[in-house]
Amino acid sequence: MAAASAMAEASSKTTSEEDQSIQEPKEANSTTAQKKRRGLRGSRRRHANRRRDNFGDSFAAYFPQVLKQVHEGLSLSPESVSVMDSMVHDILDRIATEAGRLARYANRVTITSRDIQVAVRLLLPGKMGRLAEAQGTNATLRTSLCAIWQQRK
Repeated sequence: MAAASAMAEASSKTTSEEDQSIQEPKEANSTTAQKKRRGLRGSRRRHANRRRDNFGDSFAAYFPQVLKQVHEGLSLSPESVSVMDSMVHDILDRIATEAGRLARYANRVTITSRDIQVAVRLLLPGKMGRLAEAQGTNATLRTSLCAIWQQRK
């Protein structure tokens, strides 16, 4: 009998300890629930419901145009377009991440063209990085000159 009462006390202690351990995460969950109720703020809220499949989020339309400039008469299979699209998205994501890191290191909120330029030089090896930097610089210069020319009209 003494053994049975000792077992009952031990089981009641563990039950009360389990109740306390179960109650603690509920308190933590209540704070996370309050955070969820607040919702997303700023630009995160505007872009929270965007999906990657939105119009204009694929580069598939540009691949035939570029291929036509380089090799007339060649075409791409749908599988190769999908692979190329994934690769372009991956590279852009890496560049944006690295540029964001560079801006954060400089205690800035805005990613500048210089951050993107440095990120491209860091991510792409050797000659490919230099060529991409030159192409990007030319495109930026051409775009800004066209904007200035249109303002003068």
